[in-house]
Amino acid sequence: MTIVAAIAGTIALAWLTLFQLMLAAGAPLGHLAWGGEHRILPPRFRRASAAVAGLTAIGTVAIAQVGGLVGQILPASLFPGLLWAFAALFGLSLIGNLASRSPPERAHGVPLTLIIASCSLWLALTGTP
Repeated sequence: MTIVAAIAGTIALAWLTLFQLMLAAGAPLGHLAWGGEHRILPPRFRRASAAVAGLTAIGTVAIAQVGGLVGQILPASLFPGLLWAFAALFGLSLIGNLASRSPPERAHGVPLTLIIASCSLWLALTGTP
């Protein structure tokens, strides 16, 4: 089950990283994020998306490494804190996506944040190398 969580979490976080980079670059995908009110995000949301992309890139590497999908890139001592932080962060993000007034944002964000939160939680609970 750990390998399934690692693969699913890695894919979900990699997609979220790419998605946030596209938003930061001005792709017309704003209806899927940040409240769904903008086709192209305004500068402050684009900067936020760039920051989120950096965070999710670290998470992608961490979950892939914990699951044994890649060799050592990050120090293993970071994993317990990172996994719990990602479980909490994406658990809160899940609540925000569920509460969104934007149906496209809910359709994209709810499954994505549910996968990331649950995979992070599973890996945090089952231990890390």
